[in-house]
Amino acid sequence: MELSVTGLNIDLTNESRTDIKQKTRQMFTKVCDSIQRIKVVINDINGPRGGKDMHCRVIIYAKGMPDIVVSDNQTTVLAAVNIALSRAKTTLLRKVKRKQQNQPNRMSKHLVEDVTEPNVTEPNVTEPNVTEPDVTEPNVTKQSVTQ
Repeated sequence: MELSVTGLNIDLTNESRTDIKQKTRQMFTKVCDSIQRIKVVINDINGPRGGKDMHCRVIIYAKGMPDIVVSDNQTTVLAAVNIALSRAKTTLLRKVKRKQQNQPNRMSKHLVEDVTEPNVTEPNVTEPNVTEPDVTEPNVTKQSVTQ
């Protein structure tokens, strides 16, 4: 998993970049197979004026899925990063789960077939050879009549 942290209009120290990378790796360790690259972009919108102006955008490039883009504004860099990363993780997990549910699982299909259709052959039961009476001729028996 490739990881990049970029600061726009803000000076990020090496320590804060390392902390953000470490936090990102910790959050996505369980699903790192699904991720090609994560990009974290931090921007100071208002500059030195202050306020809720720290903008964090997390972009996840996942394998076999559309890119996931989550952003958040907070007063501090770490708060914006934490919230954006947790929302991105939730979104990624939801999409991975949905993708797994939509894919047919071939192994379970074979297991279901084995359980529902056992390989036991039933004995060949044949019906006795019964001939039905001919309906065209009346069934008349000759009897001797004595008077």
